[in-house]
Amino acid sequence: MLTYITENPWPVGLVSAVFLLIFAILFMRDGESRMLVLGIVCLVCLAGVFLVDAVVVTPAERGQQLVRGLVEDAESGRVDAILERIAPDASLHLGDVRRPGRAFAELERSLRTLERGNRITDNWVTRLRGETRSPGRADVSLACITTTSDSMGSVPTSWLFEVSERPDGTWMVTRVVFETLMGKPPSNPF
Repeated sequence: MLTYITENPWPVGLVSAVFLLIFAILFMRDGESRMLVLGIVCLVCLAGVFLVDAVVVTPAERGQQLVRGLVEDAESGRVDAILERIAPDASLHLGDVRRPGRAFAELERSLRTLERGNRITDNWVTRLRGETRSPGRADVSLACITTTSDSMGSVPTSWLFEVSERPDGTWMVTRVVFETLMGKPPSNPF
């Protein structure tokens, strides 16, 4: 339940707000102190849910921050900054995580193209969603529509990033899945 609240406090918060409103109306109409007490309980619950959300940073939120940083670095052509966020044992998978992974060297070679012909000129992130898998691991789904200096127009792609906490406490990308290129599984990394 705590993970549910920290990942998305809105459902519990909205239910608390609705009950708070109902109890406030009943208190104003009838003047019953019991309704006031129930309203205060709902208010405390409402504040508590959003306080917990603000204080607790989940693995999914850490992963989203990490991937958001990767996207900003890619848009700016800062490949070395991207590589600092990717674990040296990370793998690149084309189409599906169940397909054999390619080594870090191939991932790096593919990323280096962002410095040259594949330089991003325009990028629109259409989805960035994280999901906690365990206390030290999350999956982040990314979809974007990108134009590069080499492309003939905007190209939709989707990605899945597995992020993990390393023993030293840093969070890094441990797996990159290039899911789709123009709605189909890609045949080449970039």
